[in-house]
Amino acid sequence: MGILRIVAWVLVGLGIALIGADGISTLEQGETVLRSSREILALFGLEIGVLESGFAAGVANVLLGAPGWMVLGLLGVILVLIFRPVD
Repeated sequence: MGILRIVAWVLVGLGIALIGADGISTLEQGETVLRSSREILALFGLEIGVLESGFAAGVANVLLGAPGWMVLGLLGVILVLIFRPVD
């Protein structure tokens, strides 16, 4: 359980870092910049092929089209709440 809590907090930290990077890019360019998860994965050289049709393709397209900070941050917060210590 301890390892999963650490992973959850790392995801929250990455989400905060990504929203900070989008904020800095917005200030530099003078217009709103929101990098999608697909763009962030492409920065690391990962190309994600999605299925052609069906429910899984729809979910994958929504997750890959959403801002990266939102995907990682929300996943991290959910995991933090699930794996919180029980008194």
